[in-house]
Amino acid sequence: MSFSFKRMVDGSPRAFSTMSELLGVESLKDESWLFVSPHDDDIVVGGGLWMMCAVAAGVDVHLLVVTDGRQGYCNDQQRSTIVEDRRGELFEGYEMLGVKGRNIYTLAYADAALHSFQGRRQATGTERERIAGYVGLQNTLTHYLRRVRPKRVFVPGASDYHPDHQIVHNELLISIFHASGEIWPELGLPCRLPAVYEMAIYCDFARDPNLELKSDDEEFRLKLDAISVFQSQQQVAQLVEQVRDGGPYEYLHEMAFEFYSPQTYRSRFAGS
Repeated sequence: MSFSFKRMVDGSPRAFSTMSELLGVESLKDESWLFVSPHDDDIVVGGGLWMMCAVAAGVDVHLLVVTDGRQGYCNDQQRSTIVEDRRGELFEGYEMLGVKGRNIYTLAYADAALHSFQGRRQATGTERERIAGYVGLQNTLTHYLRRVRPKRVFVPGASDYHPDHQIVHNELLISIFHASGEIWPELGLPCRLPAVYEMAIYCDFARDPNLELKSDDEEFRLKLDAISVFQSQQQVAQLVEQVRDGGPYEYLHEMAFEFYSPQTYRSRFAGS
């Protein structure tokens, strides 16, 4: 596989020959990465090339898909089969990119209704996503973060048009803090804070990306083929053409966790 990389440094792009150089590490072979996808096709669209490159570099790549796609039917006949159809497409598409089936985790949250699953609460006994007697996105995400213990986490940005993307982004960030602390020990041992990277799916980045990946034509065709697998979504041909027009490039915004401190603002009020 052939990839090239750039990082914005002091406002100018700097080229790197390998992803490990781009990320400032000697090797990626001991790292685990977790891609958190609100819907089954989000990551292949916004991060399929990054995922392929990570697999090629020896990264232990994991994918967590939050919703089951039950609202994605395009005709009445699909209504009763759409969840199972999309599950099959999900595994086929991401295994094409090199992700191992055992590293793909599928949840049963309803798309277009994630607002009902924000936070954490005691299970009533009927919910499918109960873990350790609790339900909710923060409970589930904290569990998987402690289970995978990723060095790096990837998620669609919070400014994306789709409310599901916004909710998953925000619930993931607070869950990262939960997972790194002592809270809720029944969900596993605390893990270190991972680096977090935002990707764009439906709209531009809210904050400019600082990482660029470019693939050769072969890898780009593989990404397009993986998107094409999602045939249950009747608009998939239009999506493939849109991605093809954009070319073999993907971008990430590398987040920095910034905790509040009065010193951040003190200098603005000094000297009066």
